[in-house]
Amino acid sequence: MKRFQLESKTLVAFMYDIRVRCPQCEQRADIVMKESLRLSCLACGYGRVYTEGVYRTGGGAFDPFFRLSLYLQTNCCGHVLWAYNRDHLAYMRAYVEADIRTSDGENSSVESRLPKWMKQKHNREDVLRAIKRLEVVCEKG
Repeated sequence: MKRFQLESKTLVAFMYDIRVRCPQCEQRADIVMKESLRLSCLACGYGRVYTEGVYRTGGGAFDPFFRLSLYLQTNCCGHVLWAYNRDHLAYMRAYVEADIRTSDGENSSVESRLPKWMKQKHNREDVLRAIKRLEVVCEKG
């Protein structure tokens, strides 16, 4: 029996590395927080620095800074399942596959913000398959 260890992480905890579609070539680009927030694409060399200072979290399959389409997204149960990066996927996988969940955490936590369809037991296998598809995308680069 798998148990989910409640950490009450927010989406901000996963924003250190966000995989998006490059606005120039549609290949994978990365938004990385270091000294500054940078968008860079290894495929075509496209790059930008984020200078606005304010970002929009609100979910959806877009990054909160440049509002680019997330690279890690797939259709699932008539919806779009998305993640910022490998760690975000792993956290969602641990939550979804758990047989015992202590609670949904704080109101701003990732687990409390997961849509109802992802939490429903009858969708569990489909959601886990979708997460696996995105994990394979991560493995490829």
